[in-house]
Amino acid sequence: MSQNLAWRVIDEEVVYRDRWVEVLRAHVVLPGGREYIYTTLKRVPGAAVVAVNAAGEWLLQREYRHPLGRVIYQLPGGLVDPGEDPLTTAQRELLEETGYTAETWQELGIVQDNPGLIEGHTTLFLAKGLHKTQDPRPEWTESPQPEWRSLEWIRGAIRRKEIEDRVILAAVAFLWAQEEFCEHGGSTSPTRPSHKTVLSEEEEERQ
Repeated sequence: MSQNLAWRVIDEEVVYRDRWVEVLRAHVVLPGGREYIYTTLKRVPGAAVVAVNAAGEWLLQREYRHPLGRVIYQLPGGLVDPGEDPLTTAQRELLEETGYTAETWQELGIVQDNPGLIEGHTTLFLAKGLHKTQDPRPEWTESPQPEWRSLEWIRGAIRRKEIEDRVILAAVAFLWAQEEFCEHGGSTSPTRPSHKTVLSEEEEERQ
């Protein structure tokens, strides 16, 4: 019999709220019966874009992030405005931050942001058939610096810990799972054993 892992909420209150986040404090009962006060940060959902050009390069952005106190690599994207769907947000943010539009859009998946603390997620999209239609017009609080980077460079930057952003890492995982790398990656494509290779390895282990 499977155990019920859900917590029961006795009451919950908002202790802070602004246009981007809410801080919630909940009085909960754990599956074992013990009571606990749990704090959750609830944020507006986001959307991000893997914009890929004809050469298979990704459009990354370097930007200062104050909570970290340093400049990091990220994908174009932002928070979903009220009444917007994630695709509309992704298209708007790509145009505002980079000046590009795209002919084709594909939803890759959703990333939950640290679910032990945060209620919030980011929807990732793959954009192809890029066209530069205007100069970038980011928000006045933003100063993203665009860089086109190959998959080979991105994989190396991940290994060197130069890329730590969860959205880029998730995008790499989503595209690997869909074998998207095989289309653009060439020698940079991750390799997966074929069914025949796996059987051969299992046979060798039995011998």
